[in-house]
Amino acid sequence: MPLMSIIGCREFEKEIVELLAEDETIDHLLVVNGSRSLEFISALKKKGLMPDVLSPERIPGGLKKSKGFNVLVTLQDIDLCRSPMHMKKQTYEKIKFYGLVSNGILIFQSSCGGIFGDVLSDFSNSHFFLELLSSENENYMVDKVDEYFSNNKDVLTTELIEQHRNSYNKLKEQILS
Repeated sequence: MPLMSIIGCREFEKEIVELLAEDETIDHLLVVNGSRSLEFISALKKKGLMPDVLSPERIPGGLKKSKGFNVLVTLQDIDLCRSPMHMKKQTYEKIKFYGLVSNGILIFQSSCGGIFGDVLSDFSNSHFFLELLSSENENYMVDKVDEYFSNNKDVLTTELIEQHRNSYNKLKEQILS
């Protein structure tokens, strides 16, 4: 079965943990080791998930064709947001890298000044599915995510977490079909 990769900004750590904890069909969960992945891994373990932790260089190439539904998560540091163009460049590099081993990639990013507005068209000819945090209603999501972070809320609204869930499930359905 296929591999879904999630590339997310660290600010979405809680939401990603919640989505993964809800999905009982994940057979193999992998987390790419990064400078801040220990907190994320700890949060996953508190939810009863036991991820394998690996470095980007050690990602097995056969995951895309292995049995079961696999999910690979890599988090980017919030510091990347200080330079939107650097954030875009780093994210695009990760999309290209994980696109080689993934059936689909889910991007968890805030709008960062709209720098990801072209990502779907930029990768439209790729051999993997690509989904943003609810690209079906992008302007709504940009407004809601920006509002959430500008207010420094600790808990996402039910409406926003439902949009995250819809994006995750939409991509999962595409790659399982």
